[in-house]
Amino acid sequence: MQFKIPNETTGFTNEDLMDTLKEMGEVGNKYKIDLFNFFARLFCTLSEEIISKFGESGKEAIISGVKKFGEKRGNEIAEIVKSLGKELTLKNYFIYTTFDAGETTKYKVNIVDGNVELKITKCVFCDGCKDWDKLKYGRIYCDYIDEAILKDYNPNLKIEVPYMLTRGDKHCVQRYIRKA
Repeated sequence: MQFKIPNETTGFTNEDLMDTLKEMGEVGNKYKIDLFNFFARLFCTLSEEIISKFGESGKEAIISGVKKFGEKRGNEIAEIVKSLGKELTLKNYFIYTTFDAGETTKYKVNIVDGNVELKITKCVFCDGCKDWDKLKYGRIYCDYIDEAILKDYNPNLKIEVPYMLTRGDKHCVQRYIRKA
């Protein structure tokens, strides 16, 4: 397939286009960023702008939005699990979640007192926040998202996050707990 770009509009020739495509192939993904990193940068930039313009009420609106987003995701996961005739267990939450954390984080899983504990040492979202020096805005997302997801997936599950990368800790710890 040959692309034709009119010279009179762009000054770009077919030869320029072919050279560009060749160089794009040579460079590959070297300068590309992960989509979750990209999302973090967008979220932090929007949050900073909203908070700078609207103050505390802007921050509350962002928190509300994060919670609604999380609840919608939790409900979506629950609907998938129920549609398969399965129970809303923590096991099924991990199996059928709509987000692939394996692609965006480095973590270790442990069982502590019968609960699942993730220790996250690398997070693409946090990296995106750091890249643009906006950790405090990324923290808003991290402070509310997982609890909101679990709330609408199964209210008998809860999460504790005593350590968080976006708080400046060296790692995140996420404890998934079945309520008594």
